Amino acid sequence: MKSLTICTTYGTKYWPLPIQKALQTIEKNWPGHAEVLVYPDDMSQQMPLRNFKYLDLCKEQPTLQEFIDRHKDNPQLNPRVRQDSTEAHDFDKDTKIYIYDAVRFSYKVFACIDAYRRTRPDMLWFLDADIVTFDKVTMDWLTHITPDDKFTSYLGRPKKGFSETGYYAFNTKHKHADEFFDRWQKYYTQDQFLKLKGFTDSFTFDAVRLEMEKEGKIVNEDLNDGRWAGDRRSRHPFINSELGQYMDHLKGYTRKSAMTSKKRDLTTNQTHPYWKTLKD
Repeated sequence: MKSLTICTTYGTKYWPLPIQKALQTIEKNWPGHAEVLVYPDDMSQQMPLRNFKYLDLCKEQPTLQEFIDRHKDNPQLNPRVRQDSTEAHDFDKDTKIYIYDAVRFSYKVFACIDAYRRTRPDMLWFLDADIVTFDKVTMDWLTHITPDDKFTSYLGRPKKGFSETGYYAFNTKHKHADEFFDRWQKYYTQDQFLKLKGFTDSFTFDAVRLEMEKEGKIVNEDLNDGRWAGDRRSRHPFINSELGQYMDHLKGYTRKSAMTSKKRDLTTNQTHPYWKTLKD
């Protein structure tokens, strides 16, 4: 059986919900042998769950702390936070703001890097801490999502110009895995992200992925290539892809408040009973 590591990271804003539910459903529905690495901003926000390990990401990855210290006072690279430290109104709705928040979205990248180097699994999955898993995930399905001949699976969004990165899935036994994660880290340690059109993890992930695709080193799997819905224009590609057979992504404030996605988000014929309960 393939080894599996799942990792996630979260701030304090959405503790206890939906974070606790997300963690509980990982324990309940993901393969029992999986190692789960959790990187909370506040180390007191933990739950005693099987095979879960809680780590202080900035201590484990000092270059992340160096990156944060270098850019935390630059409003252009940390636009979510005003000078009085209160969050800007409607931040999550405004693409022109959040795509430049290099600081906020750097945690996800370093969580993946740390989890990969720490556990060296066959498969590595990152899940946002607002993803709820409502059915049993099998190893066969995980292999289907990221086949052995692919390095990573992702949700491409050509209309947006950057991928949906509520999740990452990697075949980490790939011969170029070390190089991928090394390059990804350099986008932060060497501030290479500044040359991109946006500064979130979506942009740095796409940059490294495309570089290595062009070099012929990796082949990847776009789950939003039209195979599932026949349409790549969904505003919520996560639930309208094969991932929606097992998980819901409560992205944005309104979905987190409702603890589900909205009925209008669903544009494909997902048949699981979970989806029959959605409301507008």
